[in-house]
Amino acid sequence: MVREHVGGRAVKGKGKAGPKKDSVIVVAGEGDFDRKVLWHLVRAFRPDAKIVNLRDKTCLGPADKELTPRIDKLRRLVQAASLRSELAGLVVHVDLDLVNEEKYVEVRKRISDELQNAFSCPSAVALAAFETEAWLMQFPSAFTKVNSGWVLKARYKSCDLAKVHDPKKVLREHPWKPPYQVSDAPRIMEKALGADGKVIRPEGKNRSYDEFVAELAAW
Repeated sequence: MVREHVGGRAVKGKGKAGPKKDSVIVVAGEGDFDRKVLWHLVRAFRPDAKIVNLRDKTCLGPADKELTPRIDKLRRLVQAASLRSELAGLVVHVDLDLVNEEKYVEVRKRISDELQNAFSCPSAVALAAFETEAWLMQFPSAFTKVNSGWVLKARYKSCDLAKVHDPKKVLREHPWKPPYQVSDAPRIMEKALGADGKVIRPEGKNRSYDEFVAELAAW
């Protein structure tokens, strides 16, 4: 207990402040490999924070009328994962099937608004309008760093990768040995980080990726 002297009298102070809580960012999503990809991306923007991946599957894309109860469940999981820590942010990967631009904007806004209402911390939505592979294909050099024989076909460089249909199938159809597997995605994302830990400049375009990293950068 700290004692302060006021007017010649010793009085009790409030004592020492408790230890500072760790800053935690929670990553949620449907698939383990997608969450690991996001882990590397978040680390590039917030190297000071502890990043925790939820093991429970979080499916928000097709939720529609069930979105609110699913986010309520997500809130309980996030609270448990960040217990005794300061929740600095939430990242949610959402798988979204092939949709037009209007539908994409509608779904993104609906999920973002629900997350903002449910959480007091900043949130970022990784709304993969097709698949995470469309994000990875922005970094052809990262593929080669994982395997020297993995050279992305030239027509997929410097293009709008959000418009590539079934990018996972596209990668699997490359005559690579060994062939691309979904489990390779986190390693590719890790290789997209430079020596300084920052994400290297993309060689292609992808709207959902750009919007996601803009949200992270704004935290």
